[in-house]
Amino acid sequence: MNYQQHDFDEGHEEQTTGINRTLWLGIGALLLFLIGLCLVGGFLLAQQFLRRTTPLTPLIIPTSPLATAVVPPTVLPLAPTATLRSPEEATAVPIGPGNVEAEPLSVPPAINGDLTDWAGSAAAESTFRVYSHSSWDGTDDVTAVWQLGWDANNLYIAVQVTDDAHVQTQTGNQIFRGDSVDMQLDTDRNGDYGSGLNRDDFQIVFSPGDFAGLPPSAFRFQGTAGGQILDAPGHSIVVSAQPTALGYNLEMAVPWRDLNLTPSPGLVIGLALNVSDNDTVGTAVQEVMKSHVSTRQFDNPASWGTLTLK
Repeated sequence: MNYQQHDFDEGHEEQTTGINRTLWLGIGALLLFLIGLCLVGGFLLAQQFLRRTTPLTPLIIPTSPLATAVVPPTVLPLAPTATLRSPEEATAVPIGPGNVEAEPLSVPPAINGDLTDWAGSAAAESTFRVYSHSSWDGTDDVTAVWQLGWDANNLYIAVQVTDDAHVQTQTGNQIFRGDSVDMQLDTDRNGDYGSGLNRDDFQIVFSPGDFAGLPPSAFRFQGTAGGQILDAPGHSIVVSAQPTALGYNLEMAVPWRDLNLTPSPGLVIGLALNVSDNDTVGTAVQEVMKSHVSTRQFDNPASWGTLTLK
């Protein structure tokens, strides 16, 4: 038999050669992988080293109108300490002519038009003519003497009016067109002393009625922020009147709450005490007005006198 040994040996050599080639290729690939891994590792180590040794560059933040700057603390020299004044000291207005004082009352007067409770109290008289209507005939027959007191609840007023002819037909905001008296008050004189009216200015008009069917009454007006003075109904003012041989007496209690005011001793507010007269029966005309202060102007609180609570 002829064996093909040669063929067998030739095939074995080719198989061994193929195995060796594959082995070397695998070793080469492994070496290339290890070399690449070393290169990558070296690059990363170099980056870490540079980060640690290179100084950081500060960020530049663009400014905007809404940005808030952070300013390092600065030690500033201390400013001298100011001497603060109380509101009263800072805005106090000297008491001028026409000052009236109100006595503190431990017992309130009976509001009945009988003024015997007021015996011995200080008085102020309305003698200065500050207005006259074109129909006034020049007859000077009216004067008014005022006395004032106060407690925590009310401002009390007593008025003796001398008037030879009594004419009053009006009510409400038209009382001034007949025989009547009125008070103008600046309840925040120190806070806004000046020539304009505002919401802390009041005018209260008191009527004795006609001593027949028309009863005594009061009407309140209040200033506005725009410099006007308008109706301010809804008060709790009490009024009483009695006729006298020379004219009439009025007695009133005005609650402080109707003036938006809290009273205290030494308080000074603006005040004008006025009396209006109408001598023509059958008419409703304010013919003449007199005040306790000669400078009085209707819409100028700086021209009024003052009231001091003792």
